[in-house]
Amino acid sequence: MTKDVKTDGIRILRLGLKGSLASSRSYHVNFVDASTGRWRPLAIVAGPSSTGKTSVADFIRYNLGAEHHPQHPEVIGAVGSSVLEVELDGQEVTIERYVSGAPSKFASVWLSGSEGIGDVDESRKPIDPPSSPDSLSQLVLGSLGLEGLSLPEAPTKAESAVQAFSVRDLMKLVWLPNERLDSKNLLFEHANYSVAQKFQQTIDLLFDVTDNESVKLAAQLKGLSASLTAARQAAESQRRLVEDEHPLGPIVLETDFDAEKKRNSQLRSRLADIDQEALVQGNAFASLRLTLAEAEEEVTRTKIRVRDRESLLERLAALRTQYADDKRKLVFLKQAERLFDPLHVQFCPACFSKLARKPQILNGSCSLCASGLDRTGPMTLGSSLEALSVGESLEQGDSYIDVIEAELRATSSRLAGLNDYWDRLRADLARLEEDLAIAQSRSAEASQRLNQLVNLPAPYLAERDEFARRINESNLLMQKSESGLRLWAQVEKSEKNIDTITAQIARLRDQRTKSKARPDRATVVKKLSDRFGKVLSDIGYPKLENPYLDDKLVPHVRNLDYTHASSGGQTLISLAWYLALWEVSFEDADHSTGLLIIDSPQKNLGHSADPNDPDFADTRLVQNFYKHAETWLKEKGEGAQLIVIDNSPPETVSEHVVIRFTRDPKRHPYGLIDDATT
Repeated sequence: MTKDVKTDGIRILRLGLKGSLASSRSYHVNFVDASTGRWRPLAIVAGPSSTGKTSVADFIRYNLGAEHHPQHPEVIGAVGSSVLEVELDGQEVTIERYVSGAPSKFASVWLSGSEGIGDVDESRKPIDPPSSPDSLSQLVLGSLGLEGLSLPEAPTKAESAVQAFSVRDLMKLVWLPNERLDSKNLLFEHANYSVAQKFQQTIDLLFDVTDNESVKLAAQLKGLSASLTAARQAAESQRRLVEDEHPLGPIVLETDFDAEKKRNSQLRSRLADIDQEALVQGNAFASLRLTLAEAEEEVTRTKIRVRDRESLLERLAALRTQYADDKRKLVFLKQAERLFDPLHVQFCPACFSKLARKPQILNGSCSLCASGLDRTGPMTLGSSLEALSVGESLEQGDSYIDVIEAELRATSSRLAGLNDYWDRLRADLARLEEDLAIAQSRSAEASQRLNQLVNLPAPYLAERDEFARRINESNLLMQKSESGLRLWAQVEKSEKNIDTITAQIARLRDQRTKSKARPDRATVVKKLSDRFGKVLSDIGYPKLENPYLDDKLVPHVRNLDYTHASSGGQTLISLAWYLALWEVSFEDADHSTGLLIIDSPQKNLGHSADPNDPDFADTRLVQNFYKHAETWLKEKGEGAQLIVIDNSPPETVSEHVVIRFTRDPKRHPYGLIDDATT
């Protein structure tokens, strides 16, 4: 049966440093085993001092949410951003933070390895505050099941204030820096009290021996207590305000509101009736206006036609008069011709001889006197008659009287036709005058009816204005009553809220009392103490005697606390203490990080040991440290990851070296920033 390998927590895959704007170079440290494609359980970053080994760990912490990034000049000038590929609870995640200038306030996160970030969405995670639900800190803590937790500032108080638990607190257990190996401040005993307390609480969280539920309940109780005080003050202020404005109370206000609502409905119904009547009148008004416009247009058209007929008759009257006058002249000429023939000459007036033929005009000359005749002037009726009188248009043999009769007939015919047309025009004029009278009558009638209707809406408008005014008054009264009811409802709600909060506080206090039962911390301390002793034994601590951890987890050896040990002894004790917490938490705890980073495990050991402490100059101590780590990682620790930063690791672990800096310009890589060789 295949053993289940724990994947929760944090595992480091790759660290990449992208070049700045002034440099296109990039720098990488790979923690993945090329043969397996998985992260290395034991990964060693080797090389001399001042090559950037510790900066590797600093960038890892920076990308996991630490406040600061390395500030070395070669880093500031060459690095634009830091990219870390990790596994969080088995999920590959890429985290990028900018390095140029001040530490970035946000981190770019992709739920993928760096090669696949183009296929997934980027999310921006704020760094501060770390308690923010969408912060980078909560993302990392979520891989351990520790997101959203708070720690009490005063654990002994029932309703203590709380402070958020962040990944920076967790890093104190993940990262063992060089300076803490022999600082006599392993548990931050000499730091600020709250720092030491929070470190102890972090360990309790890691092993689930802290009363997390009680912490949450305490935070809720504190918040509810503040809410209760605020609710009481708000309810009291609201009641005073409402009693001043609406002293009759909600019952009277509700009665007034219902009565006014009914009255308002009746007024609106009557106003709707008035509006309907006005609408009907408006339609009638529009219809009458249209009728009046049509009648006035008909009057105008008829008047124009009457004027046209009258004008035509006036012109024809003059023509009739002329034709009648011509006819009278022709009749007169005819009668005169018969009575007096002006050309009835029988004797020559000169010699009194009898003429052989009647005088006439021949070839433009008078046959009697041989005078020539000039006819260039206009031919009027008189000139025509004169011409006719001398026979100008007569054919041979025509008589003068015949011509007059022909002309008289033509004139009589034209006059008769003109008189007939005159009579028809007079009849048409009479009809048009009758139509005009009818149109004028219709226009006058429509105008009168419209004038009556214009004066008619005035009473309705006055009535409508009155109803509208009464409705507005009713609305104001309703609004006042409704506002009062809302205010009284707020008072009632606030008072109910007080009861609810009080009940919640009582229930939470009861729950907190019942939640006091928690895992036995003493058992956990005993297990850590035993593992601490075993690790020291495996490493080969010189003259090892009675190693243990007290109730506060302070390590002791030879019946003395660790601060009494030599510098080499303090280094081994610190290593054993961190290894014990890391190993036991991974084996038993639900919130293990699975990751431990140690810087300079050979400090004060081997060649760098104190000359006055030869017991710790044995190089086998370092070899034993690595051997213990290898053995545990292959057995109970399968799935965990240990990253060690070491100047010169033993040859026995050379296969675990992921990168070895040379500090030699001729041998690559010189350092983390491999082109910074000067």
